[in-house]
Amino acid sequence: MEENIQILGLKDFNEKEQNEVLELTQRYYEKIERNLPGLLKIHAKKHDKAGERSKYSFHAKVQLPESLINVRDDDWILATALHKVLKKVENQVKHKFKNE
Repeated sequence: MEENIQILGLKDFNEKEQNEVLELTQRYYEKIERNLPGLLKIHAKKHDKAGERSKYSFHAKVQLPESLINVRDDDWILATALHKVLKKVENQVKHKFKNE
């Protein structure tokens, strides 16, 4: 895992879910890192762990020298929730550097 990626809250996820989160994050970070000089910090949360279904929420932060990118999203499907958040981060990073 890259040293510029920090994922918090994975202890509530099973091994398969943890691997999926790590794989997707790594894949998106490869795109984002071209424009991203800062640390990507993701807070992962799994809701309704006792029931049949779980809701997944992710909160991503990127601290840039002049600003902070702060994005959240959730979904009942792990990959969808993470894709939503990482896509938003990617778009925000592109937007910040496009305007500079």
